[in-house]
Amino acid sequence: MDDQLNFAPCGYLTMDRNGYIFEMNATLQKMLGQQELEWNGQHIHSLLTTPSRIYYQTYFLPLLDINGDVNEIYLTLKSTTGKIPVLMNAIERKIEHETRIECVIVEMKIRDEYENELIQERRNAESVVQKTDKAYEGLQQLLKEVECKKNELETINEKLKVLALTDSLTGLKNRRYFEEQLLLFIESYTTSHIPFSLLAIDIDHFKRINDTFGHPIGDLVLQEVSLILQESKRPHDIVARIGGEEFIILLPETNLEKAFDIAELTRKRFELFEWSYTPLTISSGVTMVRQGDTTTTIIRRTDATLYASKNAGRNIVSIG
Repeated sequence: MDDQLNFAPCGYLTMDRNGYIFEMNATLQKMLGQQELEWNGQHIHSLLTTPSRIYYQTYFLPLLDINGDVNEIYLTLKSTTGKIPVLMNAIERKIEHETRIECVIVEMKIRDEYENELIQERRNAESVVQKTDKAYEGLQQLLKEVECKKNELETINEKLKVLALTDSLTGLKNRRYFEEQLLLFIESYTTSHIPFSLLAIDIDHFKRINDTFGHPIGDLVLQEVSLILQESKRPHDIVARIGGEEFIILLPETNLEKAFDIAELTRKRFELFEWSYTPLTISSGVTMVRQGDTTTTIIRRTDATLYASKNAGRNIVSIG
């Protein structure tokens, strides 16, 4: 650690996700009244009062997982001269091929009335824990509840991740997910020459459906189209709605000839399907990855083939 960081006007430490400390600058050591041998390899819990441990366990890692950082978390540290109220910010990043959590700690001199009351309640809780076995049992129960809340937060976070990659109307993957997967497929093709193709689909004259039947019926039509695409895809194909009435299917390990066959079968299925409201057809465009492709070039080429089908009269498949 260089002198500029070591003697910075704020505390600084790094730790792993389990809370074990790797580094601590001289400013924080002075704040705590500790030497390096006392804190090296210790858990961050050893620096915190009991209420702050509970607060840390409840909020710190869930916030880090959801946001990628933690801003303005209030804690109370234990020092050789007493308790120190601090403000801590943290961020997780790679340091020398290892994941580390970097924390900046600033001593707080002024708290608003609510924060002061909260600190007092924490001190009271510490006193009760030390004096009675009953309070200790209550604290253990509280810790169990905290763990349950942490698990609930993690579950909610996973659900949010899924929702962030899903089209809310159709349940298909959204454009963001498709572009992330497309980048991975291009990287795989660049390194391993594993081919793939894209199939773009656009509902013909969809505006006419909205104008004739109304947007609620239009939404039902989009859901019906999505169900057909989902049921007819192969197990490893990725179907996404990328906007309006436009859909795209990522076809792994598929050459251009096979992609065209899939597109033609899909087009015929739409043409012959018994629709709930009005007959539908689709225009399609297919292309295969090429050497030097980026997400921009292959999407642009796919769009061009789709526009070629629409300009040629619709209800056809074009190759690009």
